[in-house]
Amino acid sequence: MKTHILAAAAIAALSASAGFRDALGPNVRVFSPSDDPAEVRRVAEELFKKQHHSQFGPNRYALLFLPGDYVKAGTFNVGYYTQLLGLGRTPDEVKLCNVKTPAALPDNNATCNFWVGIENVEIVDTDRNDDPFFGFQWAVSQAAPARRLLVGRKAVFDWFYGWASGGYVADTIFRKPAGSHSQQQYYYRNDTFEQGDYGINWNKVVQGSDGRTGTTNWRQGGSATFLQTTPVIREKPFLFVDGDALKVFVPALRRDARGTSWKPGEMGRGRTLDVVRDFHVAVAGRDTAKTVNAALAAGRNVLFTPGVYRVEEPVRVAKAGAVVLGIGEATLVPENPDAALVCADVDDITVAGLVFDAERASRRFVVVGERKGGASHAAAPTVLHDLVYRVGGTGRPGKTEVALEINSNDVIVDQTWIWRADHGDHTGWRANTSRNGIVVNGDRVTCYGLFVEHFQEHDVLWNGEDGRTFFLQNEKCYDPPGNAVWMSHGGKKKGYAAYKVADGVSRHYATGLGVYDVFINTDGNSVFLDDAIEVPDAPGVVVENACIVEIAKGDGPLVGINHIVNGHGHGIRTGKGSGGGYAVQRVYRYCNGSADVADDYYAAHKGK
Repeated sequence: MKTHILAAAAIAALSASAGFRDALGPNVRVFSPSDDPAEVRRVAEELFKKQHHSQFGPNRYALLFLPGDYVKAGTFNVGYYTQLLGLGRTPDEVKLCNVKTPAALPDNNATCNFWVGIENVEIVDTDRNDDPFFGFQWAVSQAAPARRLLVGRKAVFDWFYGWASGGYVADTIFRKPAGSHSQQQYYYRNDTFEQGDYGINWNKVVQGSDGRTGTTNWRQGGSATFLQTTPVIREKPFLFVDGDALKVFVPALRRDARGTSWKPGEMGRGRTLDVVRDFHVAVAGRDTAKTVNAALAAGRNVLFTPGVYRVEEPVRVAKAGAVVLGIGEATLVPENPDAALVCADVDDITVAGLVFDAERASRRFVVVGERKGGASHAAAPTVLHDLVYRVGGTGRPGKTEVALEINSNDVIVDQTWIWRADHGDHTGWRANTSRNGIVVNGDRVTCYGLFVEHFQEHDVLWNGEDGRTFFLQNEKCYDPPGNAVWMSHGGKKKGYAAYKVADGVSRHYATGLGVYDVFINTDGNSVFLDDAIEVPDAPGVVVENACIVEIAKGDGPLVGINHIVNGHGHGIRTGKGSGGGYAVQRVYRYCNGSADVADDYYAAHKGK
């Protein structure tokens, strides 16, 4: 107990004059195992009730758990803009009974369960694993990463078999089976499955994981891609307590990584930073872009506490090795015409755990390297973890040209959702305008768990060499008002491919790509996309395990996607008189004009 008291005192000591509340801001709750379990549960449940239906609300929260046992506090429900963080060295130092994310929509529909997170805790076991009610129900869709967990219970990634739209789990040990029978897509990276994984309907990628893992089964009619290793990765930094100090651990870079970066009782390799000595702690309402930039210029790292920060100038990260870490869905809103955050073309920057909102017109959200350069950062790459980009949906109109622009070489993108809003306020073809979700100009850039949706031209535009994408979830824009205004290639092709590798690129690899047709807000006009994916025909450019899915309305105008990649692969279609409807079409491999294509879904299911 003495350790926990000292740790709590250390957190309070972040601000010697004002105490804990002013140090980490009013939206952080720190629990101790000496707290009354009933009070811990009451605080967490009140917060959940406040946030459960606040999809575009202004409040942000982080729940921090000092090392210890919280099992008697029962199950924690998690709502929008809430993150649960254990403060142990390893997940087994913070024991929680259970955690759930109840569906925010009716009919157990979790397709709008966004903007939550959980890290560095243990979910204890129960002997009632056959009943999903007793499982770890992380029923989420995009922008809801789960990291560095020890999960004793069966893990269920849906809400009682209702729809859910994608998810991400990394650096986690599962003692019991993990999966979902109703999830659309899912990405696992560097996990350990002691009793295996299951489910997922359209596209699942399991990468660098060990234990009871399966094999790639697309050619056998399945949807899973299993990759033995992760080529290069540095796990996300996290807070922990060390005696009487609050610190940040930055895990070491791993190559050809398999399994988790930690083991019970073993923190793993990395470097430790002291929050008091090495960080500027930003608090919304107190800090501005100027104060944050002054701290960065002085050589300090930045910890953004929960809140909304309206940045009157770009936050500029220029020092090699700098760490910019957000907790509790901390949100940056650019109120300048250029960007929210700009990274210099230097080694080893980490930007993690932030939301970027467009509420005015800003040319870009995040820029890594202000222009294409030739410097190699292969030995110490910049890594972007858990960054969310939103254009529209909130209470103020927003526009941007490009959400994420990567000009530096060797950058790693680890779990991101780049979203031009299809619902909420200020949405529509002429309202929340945005050309591209991500533009990659640098070489040797790698994306793990890329979620990017609804942009008006190419959602992904890749200009650099030696790029790699492991898992893509994409919905094309809902709202192009007909092919009369939505054409590419100088008016020669219908629509803009979701994933575009630029002409002239000679080396690229992408696997586990899923693209959906949801053309439902087209002003009543017919809309088709010729190719979901476009790549150069070159021996070094390879696409594996790519699918397109038809989920638009069957009683509307004729809509669809004609091919999967470069004119190859069966198409999808729906609408009155289409003879189509729901379908999943697949390409196993495409390279240099040659395609290995699955049988036509419509022909195989005719009359069924």
